Amino acid sequence: MAKTAVTAERVGKLYRLGNTQDTLARTLADALMRSARGKDRKAQELWALDDVSFEVAEGEVIGIIGRNGAGKSTLLKLLSRLTEPTRGRITVEGKVGSLLEIGTGFHPELTGRDNIYLNGTILGMSRADVSRRFDEIVEFAEIDRFLDTPVKRYSSGMYVRLAFAVAAHLESEILIVDEVLAVGDVAFQRKCLGRMGQVANEGRTVLFVSHNLAAIKSLCTRALLLQDGKLVADGPVEDTVSCVRFGSPMTRASTSSGCFSGSRFASPASTRSASG
Repeated sequence: MAKTAVTAERVGKLYRLGNTQDTLARTLADALMRSARGKDRKAQELWALDDVSFEVAEGEVIGIIGRNGAGKSTLLKLLSRLTEPTRGRITVEGKVGSLLEIGTGFHPELTGRDNIYLNGTILGMSRADVSRRFDEIVEFAEIDRFLDTPVKRYSSGMYVRLAFAVAAHLESEILIVDEVLAVGDVAFQRKCLGRMGQVANEGRTVLFVSHNLAAIKSLCTRALLLQDGKLVADGPVEDTVSCVRFGSPMTRASTSSGCFSGSRFASPASTRSASG
């Protein structure tokens, strides 16, 4: 039986909305006003994720889909340990290589070369280990002419090519990728999909967010569907993607219509039982 690589147990992430530039006096005044008008307090809060539970087995390739604002990127940030859940628990077994927003994990003043070694160190690799993979990373990223240029001078395409190459080639058991196919040309997108397929064939775990449903279908065997911060479906990728294509995947009616005939719907009870 495959080991569990990722477990999410009733995870919630709360963001408090407001102007982070407010002065202390303004903050205190607003707090007093919210206290006096208790009903307004909830308007200042957003649950980006709410009661999300699932498990990912070692070696699984999981697609995460949903409309903008559904909570996909927030979930990947939690899995990458870039932020902590407000409630619930996430357990990740193994080193994680992440490609989230362009620039995450890179120091803009350092060169491409230095950032490759920096990211290897963050993953707990020795300089010798990184050196063994260095040429492959540079070749994949196609940045050899700019290797000793600070990455703040890179174009967005160069930046994402290097970021993906580092995340996909360094020694991580779990690869987390958020919308890498939204940047770069078609040839690079195919290259990324090919590399993620290689990672999967090596028995490593992949979690992949994309609006490109064809890419999700070609790479993943299972998909999670998020809606308004909730996990509304978890099942075979064909069923999930087919339902999205039927035109109203994000409504309660569609999830009760049998569209996901092979999927496990993520009501609070089913998600808890799915995660043990």
